[in-house]
Amino acid sequence: MTIFDIYYSTKSPSLLCVQVTNIKVWLYDFEEVEDKGLREFAFVTMDIDGDFTSLFTFNTKAIFVSVIVEYETSTHKRNQIMLWSTTIMKNSITRIKSHKTLNKYSLYDITNSFNGVNGTYIIEWNVIPKVGMIKYGRANSNESKFVCSFPMINNNTSINFDYSDYSL
Repeated sequence: MTIFDIYYSTKSPSLLCVQVTNIKVWLYDFEEVEDKGLREFAFVTMDIDGDFTSLFTFNTKAIFVSVIVEYETSTHKRNQIMLWSTTIMKNSITRIKSHKTLNKYSLYDITNSFNGVNGTYIIEWNVIPKVGMIKYGRANSNESKFVCSFPMINNNTSINFDYSDYSL
């Protein structure tokens, strides 16, 4: 039974797509933290589409799905921030189709500025079994990832970049 479950755990979702439609960056004064001062704070609007039906087996209890952004800065080689997440239960709808979704979680950089870096938006998932180990998966193909730059902010003003016309 374990070998059967391992075989099915190598499956990937039949459809994975995340597309950023808008990024808004504001300067915000984080007074409640030790490192006081202005920081860039981003809101990302995205379209998410994924079909996780193929990941459900007899041993699947739930699937935790998240969208992360990865980027590299001059001071930190690998940055990962979770933007959005949901849990799909066995008896619920296994297809996620969400338009104009705003990030659920705060998006700001440790260096106080995104400084126009490129971000790669990726869907990840964890299959939570009834019995056994949690299995991790991640979109690997370039068709399942979305790359775009964070907008630059000049003179302490916020600006909006609209990526709705941006194509892969």
